[in-house]
Amino acid sequence: MKLTHYLLLLLCLCCLSCGSRTDYPNLLVKADSLIDARPDSALTLLHSIPPSALEKGDRMRHRLLTVEAECRNGQMPANDSLLLPVIGYFHRTGDVFWEARGEYNRGCILYQDHRQSGQSLDIFQRVKTLMEQCGNIWWLGRTYGRMAYIYHSQGMYSQADSLYKETEQLAVQVGDTALWLETLDRRSVHLIALGEEHYREAETQLLKACQLAHHKLFLKNKIRCMLTLSQLYSYMEDGRRALWFAREAWLQEPDTTRKYMSGLLTGEAYYQLNRYDSAIIWFEKTIACRPSLAVRSAAYMRLADIAEEQGDAEKALAYQKKYQQTENELTEQSQVTEIRLTEQSQAHRQEQSQMKRLILICLAAIGALAVCIVLLLGRRARERKRLRGQMDALMKFWWKEHRALLSAEPSVVEPEVLLLPFNEPKETHSLIDFDDLVSHLRETELYAKVTRILSYHQSYNDYEEHFTVEDQNELLNLINRFTDGFITRLEKQVSLSEKDLRFCGLHLLGLSTQDIAILLEKDRSGIYKRQKRLLHQYFPDAGDEKLEKVLKSIK
Repeated sequence: MKLTHYLLLLLCLCCLSCGSRTDYPNLLVKADSLIDARPDSALTLLHSIPPSALEKGDRMRHRLLTVEAECRNGQMPANDSLLLPVIGYFHRTGDVFWEARGEYNRGCILYQDHRQSGQSLDIFQRVKTLMEQCGNIWWLGRTYGRMAYIYHSQGMYSQADSLYKETEQLAVQVGDTALWLETLDRRSVHLIALGEEHYREAETQLLKACQLAHHKLFLKNKIRCMLTLSQLYSYMEDGRRALWFAREAWLQEPDTTRKYMSGLLTGEAYYQLNRYDSAIIWFEKTIACRPSLAVRSAAYMRLADIAEEQGDAEKALAYQKKYQQTENELTEQSQVTEIRLTEQSQAHRQEQSQMKRLILICLAAIGALAVCIVLLLGRRARERKRLRGQMDALMKFWWKEHRALLSAEPSVVEPEVLLLPFNEPKETHSLIDFDDLVSHLRETELYAKVTRILSYHQSYNDYEEHFTVEDQNELLNLINRFTDGFITRLEKQVSLSEKDLRFCGLHLLGLSTQDIAILLEKDRSGIYKRQKRLLHQYFPDAGDEKLEKVLKSIK
């Protein structure tokens, strides 16, 4: 309510100032104070301030604050070119804070829009030094948080965790609840990514963040923490708690168009509890909310898994096709985004080229005018000398500005899409009654490689490690060793080809269809068909039994 009154008062002041001289520098300060809490209001106020009415220093601050407010409102600039003159100005004037703030926003643009992690990290390192120099703890905490996020995305987990802890300390020190909550949430996601041994610490972080958000009435942060808790409990196979937090997030989300995430996690929790009918209802409800392609893809994938578990191969294949279609749309969308960014960069280069041509034309016109003046005043030697000096000065200025423009032209960057699907299926291993096979395999390098491939597949689209034929043969040898010759017995009883034998070896580990598809680099539908072929060809009496169960029944 206080914020509403404040905004109304601000609007009144703006209206009253229409008939008199407006205090634009003061409005600039007010816009700065609104950027965090009300970035939309700050942007509206900044647009009402004509840059021509400001002194150069305030004009540069106006440009910086406008870019920052646009970023906060999801209007990320195509590149950092608008900020380069601003940063250069504050560097020349010795204004450390505003130089650092300009660099901070430049780092955000380069990383969030173009995924230039290396360059953006270098920029944030400089921001850190500058903020330490001017003693601004509040902005230093934000900078640590950005650096921690980049380190995490690059797999540098120890550096990320250290910076997350420092960010939390600084947020508590300056009383920045929003930054504190954001840090707790991001660090918990970071801990979840590290593996099962860090799940309890992540749980502690999230419960603390949820309690803090509830106490401070930060509803959006509270809902986000509950969603992350639901996902964490699904990973921990605690379906009851996962369901509770997902349902609470669904009930407390005021925006009906954003309920799809809690709906998806509710369905996932029911899936964990083997309550397939309820899970199907929630997954279909999630799809009906018209969510993002990534969420829709996750829902179709789980519906295919449920159909497979229920023995409905036809429905499983139908959902698998929808899942594949959605994945194809995601790929096409990513390509369109890349093309659009490239076009924006090309348009920017064209604008720069046109600007250079205009400057050249203007300078040529100035030069021609100067020549005319020299010709008109040619009789007077002293005037001729003076005018020649002016021409020399103009040409030096031209060359100086020309070189500056060339060096300031931004480089074209290609965006890198980093998707972190939150609901990729977990790596699962069923227990096989072959002398604790899985426990023995966990101690091998081959098992570690399988784990790496499945884990990294969830986070990186361009992961290059592969599960080769040699790896599959080694797996068969290990299974044979730890099960007292089971593979040898299987070869004697069933005349399998080497390729089919390797395929069966993966099923003896209890891997899901999705995991086997990832390891063999095949579509899930192809894995389904191959399973059905083997059962029909070699085990005609198996009926509707799964290949894994049939194999384990062999003596």
